[in-house]
Amino acid sequence: MRQYLYILFFFLSSCSSSEPKTVFEERTGLSISDSISNIKVTDNYELQEGEFSIVFKTTESQINSWLNSSPPWNNLKWHKGQIPPGIGIATQFNFPERVGLATNDDGKTTYFGDENLIKLLNDTTNYYSYVEDCCSDEKGLRFHDGRLLILQPHTRMIYFATWDF
Repeated sequence: MRQYLYILFFFLSSCSSSEPKTVFEERTGLSISDSISNIKVTDNYELQEGEFSIVFKTTESQINSWLNSSPPWNNLKWHKGQIPPGIGIATQFNFPERVGLATNDDGKTTYFGDENLIKLLNDTTNYYSYVEDCCSDEKGLRFHDGRLLILQPHTRMIYFATWDF
């Protein structure tokens, strides 16, 4: 049975576009009507496990259009601020290194690792939407499988990732 699921997965994934704009629209449900540039696609999936991300720059009006509409994945509103550690640790986007988590004596959790990724994840001007695709009720497996979209109005950068670990 599992073999049939893998075959179905490969068949369906081969039917979808590899054009980053189209992949972004299909996976987020958000339409891109303005120009995009500096597109970076990273696909670290190996043996059905890993992360896929798209990072690009767009216009202020495109970001405002998205912020004035519903966020992806049936979320009721856009979240604003730092990316929660349980979500951010799963992403790498196109940064050279990942981040880890450290908890101090007061119980506060912080990121360590790639400095630029830490800056992105800790940016209080982020707007973001996320969905947990697996294991939300299983202790210890939170955000094992999910999706994250970050909009940065001040830089006009967009970060999208989907992962399965």
